[in-house]
Amino acid sequence: MGLCRRRPTRVPLLTKHHSQLRLQRAREHRDWTIDEWKRVISSDKSRFLVHRVDGRVRARRLPGEQLLTSCTAGHILAGGGGIMLWGAFSWAALGPVVVVEQTMKAANYLNIIADQWHPYMAFVFPTGNGISQQDNAPCHKAQIVLKWFEEHTDEFHLMS
Repeated sequence: MGLCRRRPTRVPLLTKHHSQLRLQRAREHRDWTIDEWKRVISSDKSRFLVHRVDGRVRARRLPGEQLLTSCTAGHILAGGGGIMLWGAFSWAALGPVVVVEQTMKAANYLNIIADQWHPYMAFVFPTGNGISQQDNAPCHKAQIVLKWFEEHTDEFHLMS
């Protein structure tokens, strides 16, 4: 048959709703010019793990060889730690990179937007014609965050 047992391929978890939102955004902006895209600032966060092996590691060995260096995979207690970073970028300039020391909740995200992203947006687009592009993470859609963006609509636009 040719079937082999394999680990499933890891892919981002996208619900049907996520896929529909992405497709809708793509259709809404498919006719944008390069100059329009140059006005967009994107931001995102990423977690980086230290000393972490993703997936299974296998070693072929003979009996009694389990402690040979070539047959072992070292590990650190508690996974070795990691770091989460938030950053922003645009066509014109790289933006700030911020260490996120806790789970990204609405209040934490609002602090980053107000203290880091907002000055960067004002620097890159001093005339107020910049556009912020975000994904649909829950902290981006929180009421306190949306209210903050509404209060600053004269300084930039929020991509729908």
